[in-house]
Amino acid sequence: MKLGLTLALIACLLASFGSIAGNDRQNDRNQGAKNEQRRLAVNSPDQAVAMVQRQYQGKVLSVQSSGSGYRVKLLNNDGQVFSVSVDAATGRVSRN
Repeated sequence: MKLGLTLALIACLLASFGSIAGNDRQNDRNQGAKNEQRRLAVNSPDQAVAMVQRQYQGKVLSVQSSGSGYRVKLLNNDGQVFSVSVDAATGRVSRN
């Protein structure tokens, strides 16, 4: 009887330690994602648009997420459509 209870107790402890370790790994992944977002100079499409509008005149037609940031399409006062890239990591704005 004692052996059965001892084994059951050991099994429960091992299961709970595994669960705790799994939660720690998940927390580490979540924290890593938060740190990555904090390191970015541009964290949202709205922020990318604001940066572009500080440098270029025109009506914003669209904003798309690209591999390394955002691409903002604008219509200038002369009726020309042009695109501007915003690097999310550095905040660099460049006209294409």
